[in-house]
Amino acid sequence: MRLPPLLLHYYISEQCNCRCEFCDIWPQAAPERAQLADVIANLNAAAQLGVRFVDFTGGEPLLHPELPDMLSSAQKQQLRTTITTNGLLYPQRARELAGKIDFLHFSLDAATAADHDNMRGAQAFTQVMESIDIARTLGEKPDILFTATAKNLHHLPALSAWTQRLGLILIVNPVFSHRQKRELTREQIQEIERYRKKPGVYINTALHALRQSGGNDASRPGCRVMDAVVVISPRNELLVPCYHFARERIPLQKDLAALWRSDRLAPQRAQQGRWDHCQGCVLNCYFDPGFIYRLDAYFVKSMRAKIKYSIDKYIRYRGKRWLGVLDPRPACEILEHLIDHRE
Repeated sequence: MRLPPLLLHYYISEQCNCRCEFCDIWPQAAPERAQLADVIANLNAAAQLGVRFVDFTGGEPLLHPELPDMLSSAQKQQLRTTITTNGLLYPQRARELAGKIDFLHFSLDAATAADHDNMRGAQAFTQVMESIDIARTLGEKPDILFTATAKNLHHLPALSAWTQRLGLILIVNPVFSHRQKRELTREQIQEIERYRKKPGVYINTALHALRQSGGNDASRPGCRVMDAVVVISPRNELLVPCYHFARERIPLQKDLAALWRSDRLAPQRAQQGRWDHCQGCVLNCYFDPGFIYRLDAYFVKSMRAKIKYSIDKYIRYRGKRWLGVLDPRPACEILEHLIDHRE
């Protein structure tokens, strides 16, 4: 019996107000946005399939004006929601989003405005700091998503100490390759792993092990994208096998659940991880949910990281919030203080 897919990656828009140097979406962004009626129908079908999480993504998801309605619809279906935002629009939209996002992630790639804004191709650092303060005021518990590259690893010590002061989780994701190669070296990965046991730092070492092994082996594939992840485009298409290397774009004119269970996808499912473009693939967003679909060393490493995340977020930091021992100062002030005292 096949396990149901765990995650729905819903690309509600490809447009973005940043120009991140490591992203391949914004250069080819199309103007279409997902239609609310289609989203609601697909969320209902995803819940029928047994999907547990929906990641509303892009592009910048906060550019979609109907995002709050999409989140509310997901909640009605008891789907856990995830949003990753660059923070540029969050201060304006925070209150209409409050209480609707289970996993709110703010992207922050450096401890200084100059380096962060340079990597993001926009002046976003100040808005991220403001967004964190607003989210805390509203009772949200955002995570900080740090995309680790060769040029920003030196910011990791300050950001790790900073998120501990705030009682937030620092998610350290290695930059991944799709059309351009920009992988971390073995030594850089080892530098990241020095932080894996620190409180409040989430590092999935299964993603590191995948890189060190050379990525997906198309002759003996470890990719489980067609088992674990449903991917829908802003044009209401099922993307097979994934967004970055879509070989087929199947219009969702009929029920998503029926299509997913049909024989129509059997050949693609059998071929997952075996296409030429799959050789060496290390795409975080597809391998991470897929690790639970095979009992192996990747499964063990991934589950160990997720257990630590849950303990830190829901036990360690919840106790600190209850005791009132977290630093109440504005996020930017805390970070500046840490940098000043490290120099």
